[in-house]
Amino acid sequence: MGFRDLNRYPLQKARYDKYKAWLDSTQLERQQKFALITDETKRAVSEKESGYVSPFGTAGTTKIYLPARLIKSGQTGQGSGVAEALRTVIAPYVITVTEFAGLTTPLEIDAKKFKFAKLTFTAVVPGTVKKASRITGVEYKKPDVDSVTTPFGQTTGGQPYDGAVLGIKGQTTYATFLAGNSGKNRVRFTPEG
Repeated sequence: MGFRDLNRYPLQKARYDKYKAWLDSTQLERQQKFALITDETKRAVSEKESGYVSPFGTAGTTKIYLPARLIKSGQTGQGSGVAEALRTVIAPYVITVTEFAGLTTPLEIDAKKFKFAKLTFTAVVPGTVKKASRITGVEYKKPDVDSVTTPFGQTTGGQPYDGAVLGIKGQTTYATFLAGNSGKNRVRFTPEG
């Protein structure tokens, strides 16, 4: 540690003490502190509906489908724009209950512990008003962040995960979402398993 760090310590001591108090608090105390500050009306909650996803790499004359919870159309409230954009992007990579009923020879398997590939859209709206940190109390411009996640699978039998990711990244809605909020929006892919 250099002299510069030592000179800054007196100025940062109050923040450090609050941070130590935070670390020393129990899980219940932390939850109560967060509940006092968190605005529940700003929490993004997307409605879900039943649907199906076909796992990657499964080929053959009959595609395999697993039941999944998909984003419902017609979202309202906080995060609805993010949910609708995500739903548009993954539409070719999932099927609804109605579409599944129209298939001629689908093979449905109920694998409860299967981990689907997932896609997460996160909208980051830069903050304009300073708010106090929940831990140190320091004021900063906190962004409003809405995240929505959904499973997705293959569109054709035997399609690899990488092929689906390239297809998703090639969509106009995907590019438009990433460019939103001055390029601050984020996207995360999570592979199967």
